[in-house]
Amino acid sequence: MKAESHIKRAENIKKSIDLLISEEGDVGSIVELVYGCSMHYLSYGCEKRFGTHKDIHTGLQKFLRERNEEDMAIAFGELDTIRMGRWYGGKGNGETISKVLEVLNDITRWAYER
Repeated sequence: MKAESHIKRAENIKKSIDLLISEEGDVGSIVELVYGCSMHYLSYGCEKRFGTHKDIHTGLQKFLRERNEEDMAIAFGELDTIRMGRWYGGKGNGETISKVLEVLNDITRWAYER
């Protein structure tokens, strides 16, 4: 997928996230969408910066670290951990939505930089 396709996909997913939040949707579903959305924003940002990106989550943190993008590797790792807890473990909601949206906002800002 090309950079522009990633950014369009990310923006479309973000609209779905906003809709689910406004409707007080399922936290697990919101987390999944944030996770996927962040992957598209990261792909877009990497393509802009490095001329290459990863289309799958496996190895994405390593890919980012190899390019000195430690903050983004940590951010994506946070989402990965939250996602596993919400999708597989069913941990309590707490501040989950606020946290994943905060991380998504950081990733989005990074994607549009430069």
